[in-house]
Amino acid sequence: MKNSTIIGIDLGTTNCAVAYINPAYDKAEIIPNGEGRNITPSVVQIQPDGSAVVGETAKQEIAIEKEHTAQFFKRDMGTAAVYNYRGRDYTPTDLSAEVLKKLKADAEAFLQKEVRQAVITVPAYFDDKPRVATRQAGEQAGLEVLQMIDEPTAAAVAYGFSHLDKDETVLVYDLGGGTFDISLVRINSGAIKVIGTDGNHHLGGKDWDDAILKYLSEQFEKRHGFDPLDEPFSFQDLLIRAEEAKKVLSSRSSTAVTINCRGVMERIEVTREVFESRTSELLAQTEMLIQQVIDETSLTFDQISSVLMVGGSTRMPACAELIRKLTGKAPNTSINPDECVAVGAAIQGAEYDPAKKQFFLSGSRIHSATSHSLGMVAVSADGNRFINSVIIPRNKPIPSSEVRPYQATTRGHGDNRITVYVTQGEGEDLDNCSFVGKYVISQIPFETSGKSVLDISYEYDRSGIVRVSAVHKKSHAPLPVAEAPLPEDMSWVFQSPRMLVPPHKTIYLAIDLSGSMSGSPLTNAQEAMVGFVQNSDLANTSIGLIAFADQVQLMVSASQNAKEILRAIDSLKIGLVGGANSGQPFDLTFEQLGNVKGPRFLVALTDGVWSRQEHAVERAKICHQAGVEIIAIGFGDADEKFLRHIATSDQSILLSGSTELTATFENIAHVLVEGMDQSSLTGLFLKGKR
Repeated sequence: MKNSTIIGIDLGTTNCAVAYINPAYDKAEIIPNGEGRNITPSVVQIQPDGSAVVGETAKQEIAIEKEHTAQFFKRDMGTAAVYNYRGRDYTPTDLSAEVLKKLKADAEAFLQKEVRQAVITVPAYFDDKPRVATRQAGEQAGLEVLQMIDEPTAAAVAYGFSHLDKDETVLVYDLGGGTFDISLVRINSGAIKVIGTDGNHHLGGKDWDDAILKYLSEQFEKRHGFDPLDEPFSFQDLLIRAEEAKKVLSSRSSTAVTINCRGVMERIEVTREVFESRTSELLAQTEMLIQQVIDETSLTFDQISSVLMVGGSTRMPACAELIRKLTGKAPNTSINPDECVAVGAAIQGAEYDPAKKQFFLSGSRIHSATSHSLGMVAVSADGNRFINSVIIPRNKPIPSSEVRPYQATTRGHGDNRITVYVTQGEGEDLDNCSFVGKYVISQIPFETSGKSVLDISYEYDRSGIVRVSAVHKKSHAPLPVAEAPLPEDMSWVFQSPRMLVPPHKTIYLAIDLSGSMSGSPLTNAQEAMVGFVQNSDLANTSIGLIAFADQVQLMVSASQNAKEILRAIDSLKIGLVGGANSGQPFDLTFEQLGNVKGPRFLVALTDGVWSRQEHAVERAKICHQAGVEIIAIGFGDADEKFLRHIATSDQSILLSGSTELTATFENIAHVLVEGMDQSSLTGLFLKGKR
């Protein structure tokens, strides 16, 4: 361990914890707060002079200071929510900063030194806005936030630090006070890597508390004719008692809660059976999210070594029973569920290398994963609507970046600029996405053609925060990128586009999957097609995939979603459509492209001689007549004469060695992005190589 003054902070919805590396033992330990406790409630009470009381005292006085006390504000991080206490407005970031000031001061008092740097944890399912808000809260509290690490990842680090010699796949079930995350983590060869994550940052132990609260109020009203929740003092008192009842029911089959309201005192029994019945739908939501992660990662429960229970709410017996039912395994409770997240953050912080600005764990990297796909607002292929075009799929390792070309129209005078709207969400429907930011790229050089191609880089940094940058493709010069405020009214994205955009291109990649493609030819071809996608302007291009051998199969219809296209490329296998080469892709291509507007292309890749060449040539000509441009790429034993017959022109025949396929496909993508005509292919590609 290198530096014990960097603290790890679990900034929780209901409770927080702080940890550091004790240099005497080279071990991560929890730092007690000023009251001598390991856990600090995330409760802020604003005093008449504007100062803040944070923690246990504020929580105990909620009943009498309700109007001046904030809690559960973490659920609103990154939103426009505003709280008003004693005539002053506070954002969730402001309130989180007050909590962090308290944690920082307590750590300094314990360590007897100034604390300037921290690693802060966030729910894995936080998107960009709450992550940025959390970093801002740290800065307001006087901390340099070296990194934000996902809570399940931090818990896995705390567990995995003593298991680095093992090879395990761990499911982290993280049910905190206000958020739920589920992550699959692989530990092997000294590395800790998140391979899948999902969650809901509006689901947590508070929802179980509220279920008890509702039950108590219903029972009291049945007996006495009025609702105790209508009385502010009774409401706050019952909140505390409901939380206490939940904790008691984790070890006992029943408990009694005393309610005192309007001079009426009543004791109401709550059984574990009633509690679990009332909260079964909440538990079912966690089960659904577990199943989604398992399905997305294509793993089975048999492949999971252990289920790590994180967060105080996992002490509820129903959580353990769910894990046993789903996985057939006993829950792993070997680490403290309240403290392990802070401990993992401290371990990460202690491995910070200032020179390289990287985090290491015993010489190996810790890899978190993206919880949301990153995309941009694009125009659909038919030009009738705006869609979400996915660029970085979810569950990719972070940091992660992708570069996409974009063709901008330029003028010879004035500042040429474009605006990019970045999204987080799955699928094409923008209604299911959040808008991360509006990025204005300026000072784009004028080119005599009136068009300039930019390479725009979209990135998740180490903390899962979004970054956008751009360079001019021809000169490689970086361009200014400014993040502008998002318009308050984004309803325009649900209306028909009213803008001039380049003609939308629709491209199908057709790959020969006959037996001769087995091994490195298929691997090289897949890498080449991935390069093609990465170098295509998906804002104005749709890409589909066809596999052919004895049969023909549509792997994915033309899409602007990189996640869907890349998944289809990854699924290609020899034998999927037979092993010989009597099939041809042209009938299916015509079926897909015959009625599509705009430029249409088929890029066909083969390494051998087709058995029904005359038939294939006949079907290819039907595509030619319909205006579909066919680019034929051959390598290995491909027949050049045959390729000339199926290609649109001699300039559309490309002979390449298998190891040069990536360069060939990337060059085709460049030609299509830049709108050059087919004669441009001649000088760009590797001809005659075998």
